[in-house]
Formats: sequence, structure tokens, C-alpha cells
Amino acid sequence: MKKKIFIDGEEGTTGLQINAKLSSHPNIELLSIDSEKRKDLKERQKMMGLSDLTFLCLPDEAAINAVKISKDLPLSDIPIIIDASSAHRISEDWTYGLPELSKYQKEKISNSRNISVPGCYATGANILINPLIKNSILSKETLFTIYAISGFSGGGKKLINPFNENEYEPFFYYGLNLDHKHLPEIKFCNSLKQNPIFVPSVANFYQGMIVTVPLHLKSLNAGFKYKDVEEIYKNHYKESYFISVNKVSESMSENGFFRPDKIINTNKLNINLFVNDDKDQVILTSNYDNLGKGASSAAIQCMNLVFGFPENLSLD
Repeated sequence: MKKKIFIDGEEGTTGLQINAKLSSHPNIELLSIDSEKRKDLKERQKMMGLSDLTFLCLPDEAAINAVKISKDLPLSDIPIIIDASSAHRISEDWTYGLPELSKYQKEKISNSRNISVPGCYATGANILINPLIKNSILSKETLFTIYAISGFSGGGKKLINPFNENEYEPFFYYGLNLDHKHLPEIKFCNSLKQNPIFVPSVANFYQGMIVTVPLHLKSLNAGFKYKDVEEIYKNHYKESYFISVNKVSESMSENGFFRPDKIINTNKLNINLFVNDDKDQVILTSNYDNLGKGASSAAIQCMNLVFGFPENLSLD
């Protein structure tokens, strides 16, 4: 039997992406709400009760309210929930939806009924930082600096519309109060003792992103060198279907520039390392689609795990 899926917030950027990807999923039946009733609490609750799994593609407050109304359903009707908002990402009652963190995390997602999809920036940062902390190459006390650039689709309709209407800036930094909403999950997932400095930015392209963590090799714990960093990534992600290490050619322009908009419409994430041994410095980067591995495709990957489907089913 096909699994019944309801997307609460299907008219938003992430909702539309999930809908499009699931329309060709062989094991899924999509349930659609009447567009005139998409904000009607009772109608949304009814659709949730009819579904095996509900995706929440809503602002944080609306996502919290959606969870509340789901709990008023009969116990047997409460669906599995995968929340794409940032409302539950560091909640102990929810499972963080990044299966590549570990085999344990993958199993935990597979057996969970409440899953929170990681933030787009946090996905790239955690993929880079987590193996280095777990393998004691870096300390939990490390003072990280993280830079990132994203296509403007990451800002949703409020940012997409001005760019489409030619009322845009060519490039800008934001989050300069040093309190971006993805910081708590980066700190939480890596058990960091210090808040990283995180500098996100947006440029005039639709989708794709690069997250960058620069390091002085002298900051590595005693005995570790660059080759250990590279080897840890290769070993940690060797069984990950979607993550590759040092495939920089996939992200290069014809002019030889490393671009954030080359890996799109996919759930792939490429880790690329740029090192200068003479200066004892390395730049760690993760390159992926902010709408794919950074949002909708990541949500579907979690859904596939929950239902015991192949992890990559209907995902590139």
C-alpha cells in the first residue's frame, strides 16, 4: 500500500519542492487540501489525521501550532511529522534529521515519529565539523568561524520576489548581530562549548550554496595533520550515498572558479578541501543545493528512512 502524505504549507518554497519531488515517488499518495482552506485549523487537522506522515513547511509559530492540533487527534490517527521549520531542531523530544552524522543517528531517524529537518547552513557546517570533533582532531572548545553564501531562494518568497522584480542587491551579508537562527543547532549537534562566529551571505543567483570553515592547522589537536583531516572525511562518509569528498571539478566554472550554484536540483553534498601546507592553513567547504540537501530533499531522505524505503528513492 502507498503511504499517504500531507504537506502542511505546500504553497511555500519548501512545500512546493517536496510536492514536486514526491509526485513521481512510486510509494507515495499525496493528499491535497483545498487552497481556500489551507489556513483552516480543523481542515488541516483532518488532513493530518488522514495521512501516514505530514510534512510541516511552515513558519516556526505555525509549525508549533500544527504539532499541537495533531496531538488532539485520536492516538491512532496522529501522523509521523517531519518539520522543516527551525522550531524543534534542538528539542530533546525531536530527532535531528541529518542521518550522515552517524549510524546511530540514521537508525534513530528510521524509528522516530517526530523529525526536525536541519537548517540549510547548519547542514553544511555540521557535515564539516562533526567528524573532526568526534575523532578528537578538534576540541569542543575550538573557536570556529563559519562563512556561507546562498542563492536567494533560501529566503523564501519575501526574498525571491524582489530579485525577480529586479529590486535587489547584487550581494549582501546579513545576520550581523551574530545571532543567526541556525547557530543553536550547530552548537548543539557538535557539543561546542563556544559560539561560532557565523557570517551568512546571499548573492544574485537562485539556488546553491557553499559553507566554509577556515582553519589554521596549528589549531588541530597534537599529532594531527592535514592528511588526517582528509582521511577522517573519507572514512566517515564512505557509506553515505549523497556525500562525496574532493570532487571539486563538479563545482568549477569554465574559467576555473569555485562556484556555489553548480550542484543544484539534487540531494548531493560535496566536501572540498583547499590546503596550503607552507602556511599551515586549510579551507573546509561543503557545496550543495540549499533547496535540496538543505531543505526539501533532506526531508524526503528522512521520510524514506522512516518508511524503510531505499534512502535515495526519488532523490538524485
